[in-house]
Amino acid sequence: MTVVTTTRPIGQATIRVAAVLPIRIASWIAAAAGATAAASRLRALTRGIPAAAYVATGLVWLPLVPNGILYPIFDSANLNHSWGGPTLAGAWAVHLAFGLALLLAVALPFALWQRRSAR
Repeated sequence: MTVVTTTRPIGQATIRVAAVLPIRIASWIAAAAGATAAASRLRALTRGIPAAAYVATGLVWLPLVPNGILYPIFDSANLNHSWGGPTLAGAWAVHLAFGLALLLAVALPFALWQRRSAR
């Protein structure tokens, strides 16, 4: 496995690690649709990120999609006792913010590891 190191700002590196799984899935979709140039550009964004980052962030993405991004569709039946309730906008914002904060917290050690390896 080749590890590509980076000297980019830690916030940018953290977001890149957090988004590695959706970026890789988008590259598969682009390749299946015949957009090989777009697929290779997307794959280049994920180069050097270890497989453990895919697993760790994937475990956060699994509940983040239904409970954060798609909260109004999956879990908006009882807003009175929901975090951020009683309005749908408040509950959605709190659930999404909590999920994104957790995702960034999981991605941060991988971004720090990449920066430390670059020195």
